Amino acid sequence: MLKKLIKALAALILLLIVISVGSFLFINTDQYKSLLETAVANNTGYQLNIAGELELDIFPTLRLTLHDVRLRNPAVPQELASTSVITLGVDRGSLFRGRILIQELLADDFHINYYVDQSGSNIWDSDNLLDDQAQEKLRGIDITDLTNETIDTEDVSLSFDRISIADASIDYQNLSSDLHYRIDNFSLESQNTNVEGRPFNLDIAFRFLNNGLTQPVDIGVRSTIVADISNENIFISDINFALTPMLLTGEIAITSLDDALAYKGSFTSNDFDINMLMQTLGLSEPETVFSGGVQKTQDLALGFQFNGNQEQLSFESFSGSLGATEIEAEANVRLVSGFIPDNISYDIIVNNIDLSPLLAFNEDNVELAISPEESTAPSAASTTPNRPEQDVELSLNILNSLNVLGSIYIESITADELYLQDINIFTNLEDGVLDIEIQPVSAYGGSIQGAARLDGRNPAADIGIQLDLKNINISELSPPIPRFNSFNGSLDAEANYTSSGATTGELVDTLSGSTAFTITENSVDIGVIKQVFTAIAALSPTGEAIQQWPDVIQFSELSGFILLENGITENQQFKVRMDNLDVTGTGGINLDEETFGYDMLFTVLGEPYIQTIPINDLYHNVSWPVDCSATFDDEVTRYCRPDFTQVREIFSQIATNAARNALEEIITDQVPDLLQDAARGLLRNILN
Repeated sequence: MLKKLIKALAALILLLIVISVGSFLFINTDQYKSLLETAVANNTGYQLNIAGELELDIFPTLRLTLHDVRLRNPAVPQELASTSVITLGVDRGSLFRGRILIQELLADDFHINYYVDQSGSNIWDSDNLLDDQAQEKLRGIDITDLTNETIDTEDVSLSFDRISIADASIDYQNLSSDLHYRIDNFSLESQNTNVEGRPFNLDIAFRFLNNGLTQPVDIGVRSTIVADISNENIFISDINFALTPMLLTGEIAITSLDDALAYKGSFTSNDFDINMLMQTLGLSEPETVFSGGVQKTQDLALGFQFNGNQEQLSFESFSGSLGATEIEAEANVRLVSGFIPDNISYDIIVNNIDLSPLLAFNEDNVELAISPEESTAPSAASTTPNRPEQDVELSLNILNSLNVLGSIYIESITADELYLQDINIFTNLEDGVLDIEIQPVSAYGGSIQGAARLDGRNPAADIGIQLDLKNINISELSPPIPRFNSFNGSLDAEANYTSSGATTGELVDTLSGSTAFTITENSVDIGVIKQVFTAIAALSPTGEAIQQWPDVIQFSELSGFILLENGITENQQFKVRMDNLDVTGTGGINLDEETFGYDMLFTVLGEPYIQTIPINDLYHNVSWPVDCSATFDDEVTRYCRPDFTQVREIFSQIATNAARNALEEIITDQVPDLLQDAARGLLRNILN
């Protein structure tokens, strides 16, 4: 496409010579337009439409100004490019020396459209051009009457004193890979531009929009270019790519522009604050309240080398550093037409990732966002959880547009009290199905391993997750997850879950599966259990010395399971067995309100179960109703309370049963046999 556009531009310049001579013969502007449109069609196959005025100045400079210019591929409905005004000024003296020296190339409100349909067909692709006869009909003129041959530009020497493009835009949309980018406020300035191998400078600035995924960002690019088009070579050096606060510097060499395009290059960056870059991209919010201290920073630096051609792109060596974290990576990308990725393979090695400074920075931001007045007198607005949208549509097209195979090795991850080491992750994306495998990771004195599958071949994605925990030391798990501090021991767990949906909300609502767990060598703080049974015993006619129970108990058996069916908001089932204590329940979790609610049954089992929790036989094998509902931030002691109405009914029934049993013994021992049935009937009438 590059050589075709250069050829069209040279054709336009040569036509200026014809037009300047023809002006003395009083050729009208409509003929000028026809000549220009025909020249572009003959040399590129594209259709040029000059809808506005054509202005031609002969003295003192040969200057052509076109208004409302549009470029099309006759085979497709979309416009390729358009501009409200474009001006071309040519040094007439250079024409007599066999050169074309353009003193000025000025364009305003210039727009380029790059569109790829679902099949991967590009609207700029010359394969889509109509045949010559069809193009002639579209233009409504006879090309052969104007010129029998295309203009020969092979021996034309072309250069520019100045190129200036202002307020331009580029729209890139690729339906085959679900990509949509836009560039606005594009400006370009260049001096002494040429394609004959002489160096010239190029300055570009623009605003980049990623289809709303990030904030619009301002980008600047400066470089020195040596373009030798006759030998099909371009060398771009002294590249400065600026995206606050990041500055990338490097160079790119391109060879064989037409026949076998090849390129290679290298880039390095400055040490820049990753938090500030995230703010520039709109991924985090800047500090709104002055903290009075020095803001924590995480400096990132990176460098990489690459090479490739029209079929593949290789990153031979990528290195980066984020604080004390060192990253090394290699990647190879197989390309289809239009430099669209088809197959990607990669290997990434990371030493130690320390997320603690980043977590501390986020915690400080949360604290700064709350004023003293807000912290002492919270309003409804301040207490409402600020959660992101949960129902976001899944973008599955990318899963079906390329294949990916790779591995990630991380020596260790640290985040405050969290410490993981020897992390191996393998990924395989093929034919719309993504498999992720995490090999056993050393964590919390044991190991964690898992696997996940995402099937994106249908509009509703199917997800399966498996997780296996072995010998996890709960005491090490407690600091990052404080609610676990009631338990100690060695945790084994197996989790299997599935989900399906086209949005994240549907995935949450269809989450189903189970988790089974056991805790050995355990010790449990039974404070909540004591609290519940103390409240229950207060309603007992006989009372019970619940407070004499120990605060911490070691159980011979501590195991259970959790069942989910169609989401987490309701229909959850769980069961925990701790020797002679059986706890079951149903309920759910409301993530929006950050609350949970469960209807539970506490049952103390009698013999033959080990009587670890000592209690009167009166309480054995009775399922005591308990309501466990609270907010996530509540203290554990406020989680559960007995359902006192049902507890009173149970005690009433226990008392009735006890009286019935005592009277039954009396009837059996003391009432004559002939009267026992009558006595039992009378007893039933009284007690019922």
